[in-house]
Amino acid sequence: MSYDAIKSDRALCIGYRKGLAGKCNAQVLKCECGATGCRQTYAENCTEQIFDVNYKCVKCGAVGKYEVLNFVNRIGA
Repeated sequence: MSYDAIKSDRALCIGYRKGLAGKCNAQVLKCECGATGCRQTYAENCTEQIFDVNYKCVKCGAVGKYEVLNFVNRIGA
């Protein structure tokens, strides 16, 4: 099964990973403050990053207050 088929029902990040010049494709999450983006292991690792490794929102500081978005909830879908 291909990577795209496995993640086809999930919203994928459309940002770019810094240093790799490649598309992120991480799962998209939405914070309770309304910010949407991906979660990364390192700070500022993706242009659309909203959560750090501990699920802390970089916009409002909330920890663990998120929902996983599926494809139909993705911006621009």
